[in-house]
Amino acid sequence: MAEIHWDLLEWPKVPEAGLYADFKHAEVSVLFNAATRDLDERIDGHTVLVHVRRRNGDGYEERHASWLAEQVGQTVIGPPQFC
Repeated sequence: MAEIHWDLLEWPKVPEAGLYADFKHAEVSVLFNAATRDLDERIDGHTVLVHVRRRNGDGYEERHASWLAEQVGQTVIGPPQFC
């Protein structure tokens, strides 16, 4: 199991989707043979985590993650992981 983590990224502003630009919480993690960043559950696949934080309960994180996935022709397939 292993993780590659990128930070110091920038999520762009997307006004038509109600998304603001974010530098502080723009991160991506790729997990190899793991389901969580704790690397405590071995799986036969890989997991990509997109880090978006706001936590005000309005669904912003899910909307932002969905928009990011759409940009590469994918969809969000799992629930949020709050860490």
